[in-house]
Amino acid sequence: MRLDLVVPNEGEFSQQAVASCPDFEDMGFGGLWFTDHVVGQRAYQPVYGPVWLEIMTAMTWAAANTKTIRLGTGVLVVPYRDPVMTAKQLTTIDVLSGGRVDLGVGTGWSKGEYHALGRGDIFDQRGAVTDESLDVMLRCWEGGEFSWDGQWSNFRRLEFAPTPVQKPRIPLWIGSRGTAPAPLRRVAKYADVWHPTQLSPAELKEGGARVNEMAEREIPTSIRCQYPADTPINQLQDELESYREAGCIQAAVDLKSSSHSELMNAVENLATLISSLK
Repeated sequence: MRLDLVVPNEGEFSQQAVASCPDFEDMGFGGLWFTDHVVGQRAYQPVYGPVWLEIMTAMTWAAANTKTIRLGTGVLVVPYRDPVMTAKQLTTIDVLSGGRVDLGVGTGWSKGEYHALGRGDIFDQRGAVTDESLDVMLRCWEGGEFSWDGQWSNFRRLEFAPTPVQKPRIPLWIGSRGTAPAPLRRVAKYADVWHPTQLSPAELKEGGARVNEMAEREIPTSIRCQYPADTPINQLQDELESYREAGCIQAAVDLKSSSHSELMNAVENLATLISSLK
């Protein structure tokens, strides 16, 4: 199982955390994941605060300052953004990083943030908007000239180049906060990897079986999990091993810390598990 780290691109020490990406790479983690909010809201607390570094800008900085580690969005709220521009931004990061992008995808949940970004009118239809946006992005990544006549995107004779380094596309890691039917249908249709948040190993096995049945193909399963920075290392090892035994190919660990020094100590402890989880 690949062990990845969620980089806190939010909070009072977010700049220090993102600047530590080369150190995280040197520790041996397989990937770095960034979180997508644009503005702070009271509804995010106590999990998140008001300070946010924009996700794709932070990824670009990380790409420029690392060499081989993969870079993931966990998860990009697709309906916040124009799909053609999003496809272009992700392609640019993929090209400049040498093909290291993993695209985690979600629909978002914060109605207030949708309104703040001028997208409040689509909140109730955000699932359908996400699906059409993914279709547009996938077509962009094929390259060449094409037109689109959809409900939310309409254009004629657009030409998209360059295309991503990764073929046939940037890998899609479709997120979910549970195993509700609509998110699982999106996973079954689009996912290269299912990337849920905070599910138990038993829920992962059950949900994975349902996804594979819906998709009529095998879709690898991953997990994003969150722990306090002072979680004992033996507890982390036991729980991560249980995810591996449940079939996870990857775990992105979010270590909640109150300072950069606390984060770095916790990350160094987590890094001791990398080789044992492979």
